[in-house]
Amino acid sequence: MPNDDNDPIDPLHPNRMQGAGGYGYPAYDPQLPAAVDADALADMRAYSSLREKRKKAKRKKAITIAVACTVAVLAAAGGLTWYFSSMAAGPADDMPLPTAFVEKGTFSDSVSASGKLKPVSSVSATPEVDGLVGEVLVAEGDAVTEGQTLYTIVNDDLDKAIVQAQQGIDEARNGVSQAQLAVDEAYRSKQAGINAAAAASQAAEAAGESEAEAPAFDVAQADSAIRQAELSLASAQTALSNAQSAYDDAVARAEKRTVTAAIDGSVVSVNIEPGKALANASGSASPMQIADLSQMTVSVEVNEIDILKVEAGQDAVLTFSAIPDLELVGTVSHIATVDTGSADGANMGYGGTVTYKVDLLIEQPDPRLKPGMTAKASIESQKIENTLMVPVSAVQTTSANEGFVYVVDPEDPTNMQERAIEIVASNGLTMAVKGSIAEGDEIMLVGDSGGASMGMGMGAAGSSASADVAVETVAG
Repeated sequence: MPNDDNDPIDPLHPNRMQGAGGYGYPAYDPQLPAAVDADALADMRAYSSLREKRKKAKRKKAITIAVACTVAVLAAAGGLTWYFSSMAAGPADDMPLPTAFVEKGTFSDSVSASGKLKPVSSVSATPEVDGLVGEVLVAEGDAVTEGQTLYTIVNDDLDKAIVQAQQGIDEARNGVSQAQLAVDEAYRSKQAGINAAAAASQAAEAAGESEAEAPAFDVAQADSAIRQAELSLASAQTALSNAQSAYDDAVARAEKRTVTAAIDGSVVSVNIEPGKALANASGSASPMQIADLSQMTVSVEVNEIDILKVEAGQDAVLTFSAIPDLELVGTVSHIATVDTGSADGANMGYGGTVTYKVDLLIEQPDPRLKPGMTAKASIESQKIENTLMVPVSAVQTTSANEGFVYVVDPEDPTNMQERAIEIVASNGLTMAVKGSIAEGDEIMLVGDSGGASMGMGMGAAGSSASADVAVETVAG
């Protein structure tokens, strides 16, 4: 077998391969034959090469992980050093303080809420009789007037009821006629009896007989017969009246097969089809819905914190998700007395918050608006004209309606004066105030909402004053 530089052979022991015992093959054995199989030798070299590559990969991976950990530790240590150094150094002396200016104008506060559009009035055109849907004369979107026919119902049983009621009237009329004849006959019988008794009395007198011997007539019995006949007549007349009422009811019920509009408005939904049974055609929905869209309302939910700010007659600005460019003005028309979802006010509203329903009237809605659209409302709960206004973050409060602001000296920005103010109103961002300040005064944004330190918050203007300032208190 030829010699290979990559696979040296011991010159003293040509049958022994160097390092073979370390790679899973048996060490030199003098009893083995001198010749080595070529395939076995190739397998040995391949296995040796693979194992060396794996060792090198493991060493490289271990080195990479160690380097990464070292870098991370050094970075963290450097970051912490920079952070604590920055904290110890504090803000730069020339860092500008956030400021704003006192403004004069109209202060307003509003309550925001959202809800659904609905018509001012809406009625369901539901018939009072059952049957098949006959002719449908209107379609969704049509304008209708009160009394206009919308659709008809087919029900032959109602026609049969009219025929039967008419037969009842005829029978009752015959009964009245017979009862009237009986009354007339009772009166005639009485009169005939009276006449016969008088004639008998005259004949007895002419014959010289006493009146007692003449046959007598029982007037009481005749009167009783008359009363009985009259009672029968009254009963027959009552039966006729009842039959007439039954007929009128049958006719009125049959007329209800024609369904008309109860109000002026628009057809907003149609859930019936000709030829189908009414119950199957409409399901659980109204067969047809008519709504007056000349005015619309938005029902919003206002939480208990803001509900006391809302009063009937207040204006609200309304925007609509479906029509972003549309903005309308509504008016508070109704405020619920109890909270939403509870008749006694004991339950919570949406998300565990107590809310109250508020209706906003839109007197002239846009034709594009449809019932059910989402609307956002901003109800103006307070408005103060010609008042001084400052940001909430500029005010340090000392009580519910008192506080002070720091006014920057326009000639020396490092000098500030503490000015007392009276808080008239607040909307969370701006305060309407009174006090020893004037429109245009530059004030620091260091109030309760702006943070405890003068370096927090952003103002409407950036003063050149630094953190090293002198504060002078000014009363009143």
